[in-house]
Amino acid sequence: MVPDINLLPQLEKRKASPKLLYGLMLVMVGIIIAYFLFLFFTSKNDVARLTAEEQALTAQLKQLQEELDARKSVDQGSLEESVTFIQNVSYPVTPLIDETRILLPAQSYLRSYAFGANTVNIEVDFETMTDISAYVERLLLSNFFSDAQINKVSNFEIELGKQKELTPEQRFKEVPRYSVSITATIDFMYLAGGRRS
Repeated sequence: MVPDINLLPQLEKRKASPKLLYGLMLVMVGIIIAYFLFLFFTSKNDVARLTAEEQALTAQLKQLQEELDARKSVDQGSLEESVTFIQNVSYPVTPLIDETRILLPAQSYLRSYAFGANTVNIEVDFETMTDISAYVERLLLSNFFSDAQINKVSNFEIELGKQKELTPEQRFKEVPRYSVSITATIDFMYLAGGRRS
């Protein structure tokens, strides 16, 4: 019998793990490269968008700066002209306020007053039309005012908290209040301490 002798060296099968490891590393490197490419292109788009936005804001800033410079360069008058204007228009208002309050009839309310160059606009609430005419008459007789005119009369109802719905008879019995706007012309001679001519 012939002996079976194998003189070739025995070859062992190589393990598959290095191929699998290399494959995983290759996939990971591919994912990382893809991620960096994605970041590159998105940041490139962001840079282009932000550059356009920066240019628009720069143009807007330039326009607003020009408007500000134009408004600053408008001739606003000298300090002397301002002082002269204030001296010509200014007058003591406390006596006028006191006079408008003193002349008010009972059960009336002085809402507001606004001073103009020659007039005082007064907003007052009255109970009746008779009170309105009496107040205007008192203003006309006052030494502080040379004229008084009614601008507007409107009525309103007083509501205190939640009220039940009134019947037509109850509403007819209820007297509305009146809100009146009056313009009174100031007598500057009397206001300055002189006498009415």
